[in-house]
Amino acid sequence: MQYCDRCLDSVEVFPYLREPVIENATQAAYTWCQHSNARNDTPVYSSGRLLGLRLRFQQPPSKLDSWHLNLTANYRFLKKEKFQTEGRLLLGSYCDYYFFASTMGESGGNQGYFHSPRFPAQYPAHIKCAYKFIGRPDTRVELLFEELQLPPVTSGGCQLDALTIFDAESAHMSSVIDVICSARPTRRIMSSGPDLLLEFNASSNRTAKGFRCKYKFVPSEQEQPQPIMVAASVATAAKQPAKANSLLSDMELSKPGRAIDCKQTYDSRVNKSGTFESNQLLGSLKKNSGVAGVIQCRYEFEAHGSERVQIRFHDFNVPTENENSTGCLANDALHVLTETRGKFETQELVCGAFLPKPLMSNGPKMQLQFVGRLPPTMTNKVQYYGFRAEYRFLTNFGIMSGVQQGDECTFIYNSSERISGLFHSPNFPGYYLENVVCNYYFYGASDERIVVHFTYFDVEGIDNCDHQTASDYVEFSNFMSTDRKYQKYCGKLPDFDVRSDGFFFRVTLHSNDRFVGIGFRAIYTFETKTPEKILGDNASMESYVSTASPLNVILTYYLIILIAIIEYDILKMKWLNKI
Repeated sequence: MQYCDRCLDSVEVFPYLREPVIENATQAAYTWCQHSNARNDTPVYSSGRLLGLRLRFQQPPSKLDSWHLNLTANYRFLKKEKFQTEGRLLLGSYCDYYFFASTMGESGGNQGYFHSPRFPAQYPAHIKCAYKFIGRPDTRVELLFEELQLPPVTSGGCQLDALTIFDAESAHMSSVIDVICSARPTRRIMSSGPDLLLEFNASSNRTAKGFRCKYKFVPSEQEQPQPIMVAASVATAAKQPAKANSLLSDMELSKPGRAIDCKQTYDSRVNKSGTFESNQLLGSLKKNSGVAGVIQCRYEFEAHGSERVQIRFHDFNVPTENENSTGCLANDALHVLTETRGKFETQELVCGAFLPKPLMSNGPKMQLQFVGRLPPTMTNKVQYYGFRAEYRFLTNFGIMSGVQQGDECTFIYNSSERISGLFHSPNFPGYYLENVVCNYYFYGASDERIVVHFTYFDVEGIDNCDHQTASDYVEFSNFMSTDRKYQKYCGKLPDFDVRSDGFFFRVTLHSNDRFVGIGFRAIYTFETKTPEKILGDNASMESYVSTASPLNVILTYYLIILIAIIEYDILKMKWLNKI
């Protein structure tokens, strides 16, 4: 963010608006004035259909020619289709995409474009994206970077924002093709097989325009260029021997066919988060060529206080029963264990080549047990075997929005902080918890109403969604108590809206101990009920912006640029009237 400490008059730019409104608390991405030396001819792009400008005056100008800030700019409306990523977005993720050659059409379908988030605007800080390309056996993947702009590297290596490209569908240091953290003249990359993975890790506080890349599935018999050499820092890391695994000290590796056991324990008092993977076991065993038989490793997680355990998978491939089946084999799967009468028993078997949904414990303990075979019997073309996952000990039920009240599943949303946003059920897009009551309270101003738009809804239940049918349900109310106006909602429903009658609204999820579902995801919006907005086309610009406090000595004027609505003459007339 660029500031002008010496500015009397300034222009603030808002390229990341989701709603046609700029509040006093909204932070600008750029601030320019007559002292701004950093301003140049570099264009500013919006991340969506809206871009806002706000003009600030320390003192109101008496005449237009006495305004010290000289603003000259050109604008263009660009078609958003040019910047869309032509892949399949993974459900519940922000920027994880799959690209399948098998699902493409015959004419031009085997190629397309993908971009960094918000491109051509700057991508957000602290994100991680994955672009996975799954080709046919007779194809390879070609990438051509047409634009590439990342924050400059101040020292050697790629410690901050970087693109890592793997010559496989999963991330392995041994299959790294290249690591990119700065622009280079040649950015054409070809895989040696049908699959390729690109990971974009933006871990710094600085952002940049990002990248635009063209992908293409090409026939494998086509002449391929030599792979680009891996960055020295990565190559060195890949050659380093793996650290000795203390779990292997008790294993008998010399007896083929014998079960090999291990156990790993994770305590929230030691680490609140971390990663674990089956390769910690498999990698060491593969070095012993005589090892064969059943392998199993148990992962035990123990939280404390009001914490719960959440597991998110980053890589996963455990073979199914056969190529055309989705069923799992008990001796070749990841077992999800739950505690019943003091013993942990298998609740679910997980297998396949797609990432499982996030897992969350109902209490302080969770256990997973990986049972497999070495060598594995693969029923798909993915060469990776096993899994890689991240664990976290949470008190917020996996709900990242709103303000949590204590350790309860209660979250507050105030229009004074945000006028719109997302909220969802616990552990979404994984299964929500059993025996939980989650409240979402929305507080608006006296002239505001709340609109909730559900984009996904799958809550276990049938018929009237009551206790007689042992249903989970979502309840709506204009009060803290029950509101007879609204029915209970359950089942799997298409998109729908719910509106409040006043400036307060409550959404509550009730679940029992029978069955659970995926839950819900929704967008909330605080709408202002003003006479100007009711008049429709005759509404003034003030109906779209917050009213400034009369105690504020800085006079603020807003200009909102909307797609297909540019009323220059009307705005100019209002500007003259204010002066």
